Parts: sequence; C-alpha cells; structure tokens
Amino acid sequence: MKNYKLTYYDQILINRIKACILDLLICFSLILIIVIIFKIINFFTLDLFSEAILFIIPVVILSYYSFSIGNENGSTFGMKIFKISLVNNKNKELRTKELLIYNFLFFIVTPIGLVLLISFIIPFINNERKCIHDYIFKTKFNLLSQN
Repeated sequence: MKNYKLTYYDQILINRIKACILDLLICFSLILIIVIIFKIINFFTLDLFSEAILFIIPVVILSYYSFSIGNENGSTFGMKIFKISLVNNKNKELRTKELLIYNFLFFIVTPIGLVLLISFIIPFINNERKCIHDYIFKTKFNLLSQN
C-alpha cells in the first residue's frame, strides 16, 4: 500500500468529523443532565412532565447548534477545539443572519442525506471534501492558523 499524504481538504474533513463527534458528545451530555432533572421533577409532580422528555433531544441539539453557529463567532465548541472555521466561497466570515440560514438548511438537508446515504458519500467523491449543504449554501471550511 502506498503512503497517502493527506491533502488540506482531507485534514479539514477529518477535523469536521472530530468536531461533530465532540459536539454530539456535548449535546448528549446536556440531554442526560436534562433528563435526570426531569426525572427528579417527575418524581415530585407525579409524572406531570413525563411526555416532555420526548422533546428534549431535538430541542437540545437544535438549540446547541443554533446558539453556537448562529452567534457572532459562527463556530461550535468542537469547531473551535479542532481549529476550523466556516466561511463563504470568497473566504469571508458569514454574518449572523447567514449563519442562522445555514443552520436551518443544515437541519433540513442532513436528515434527507443521511437516509439516502448521500451525506456519507459526497464528501469522499469530491476534491474539496464538501458536504451537500456546503454546496447549496456556497460555504466551505478553512483550517485556522496554528498560532
């Protein structure tokens, strides 16, 4: 097997995957904490809020991504740790309104792409390792300097 040298875009894709895993771990930790709190509340209120637990997962995930990507920094905790930034194709940072639209588009396109397995295939067959929502919204990720 030949030694494969990772390209710039390969490094971005690897960092995106690592950032996604870290962000999901944060979301699931928040969900666990909230579920525990709701279980305690339900114990004292005779299961008054038992059905509310079903809405915790989507609300926490949507809130985490909306408030982290939708803020003025435009990056999640995972993106900051793994030093990647979301920019438009002209390498300019997205404004808050654009980030919120990107986030909305992400939550519409990704589930459809996951069901059709397109979300897993597209980044590996294009040279820039972009996902479907990056093509639709004309964005890309850059590695931040290692300073």
